[in-house]
Amino acid sequence: MTRPLAYDGANDLQQMSDAELDRVTYYLAVAYAAQLNASGNGYVNVGVGGTSIGSAVNQTKTQQTNSVTRILNDGIIQTYPAYPGTGSTTVATYTYYQDRNIPSAPSDATFNSSGYVYYDGTNSLQVENTDAGIYAEILSQTITDITSGHEVGSYRVATSTPTSGGAGTWVSKGTFFSDTTYSAGTTTYNLYLKTGLTTVPGTNVYPVGLDTSDNQLRQRPITNSDPLVANVLLPMLTRRMSSGLYYTVSTSSAGTNKGTFTDTWQTGVTNTQAFDGTYYTSTSTPSGAATTRATYYFYIS
Repeated sequence: MTRPLAYDGANDLQQMSDAELDRVTYYLAVAYAAQLNASGNGYVNVGVGGTSIGSAVNQTKTQQTNSVTRILNDGIIQTYPAYPGTGSTTVATYTYYQDRNIPSAPSDATFNSSGYVYYDGTNSLQVENTDAGIYAEILSQTITDITSGHEVGSYRVATSTPTSGGAGTWVSKGTFFSDTTYSAGTTTYNLYLKTGLTTVPGTNVYPVGLDTSDNQLRQRPITNSDPLVANVLLPMLTRRMSSGLYYTVSTSSAGTNKGTFTDTWQTGVTNTQAFDGTYYTSTSTPSGAATTRATYYFYIS
């Protein structure tokens, strides 16, 4: 176990408990959310670019008309033509992307100056600088919190501000999908990003690191802007996006669903006829309630 160390009430070094790491993992999620909010590594967008994660099509039914002239050259007096039925058209195709570029791993110098220490198998102090160790003790829990816990650092697709994961701040990132119909209205789905909780979880327990200026142990501050989180843990988390922070849009769901949205259209038809003195027209118009044409899932895995 490469669990971070902290001073206890007697000023002795002890391995941090899961509860004591709660605030560290929370501030790491806040840092990741800020990175996404600034269109950094990991952010999801509509049509901008990155790795394609799926698409969705907004289609609608359309009105169609058949017409004939009252008297043609052949002398036959015409009557109303057959009803044409409704047509369909593609209003918009939405293509979704995620920036899956990853940063370089922190340098050994950064691990030394900003990271934390642990006890190795011989009870010697070591600076933690391995992906496996940091993932096991901090990143894995952070990813779980983002995907299915407090959801800070997570996106959702919804028609109104989400409330999942506890009270906090959700930022709208704009329209994700617009479902338009002929006459039954338009439903707009927005992409939301959770950036923080109303109440910060856990308590301030500070991991201990090595002060490279004098080789003494020092407590590391743990907010999202402090070097431990910003310079060590955030890039390491970002490099682990493939371990549970990849988003997908699909007509089938896998992973953890972060929003379902539908494309609907009106399959009902109202047929009408008209004569203006020259033309007989038969018109088919979409009508009635909208029904689902396609269901899309936005999920993280």
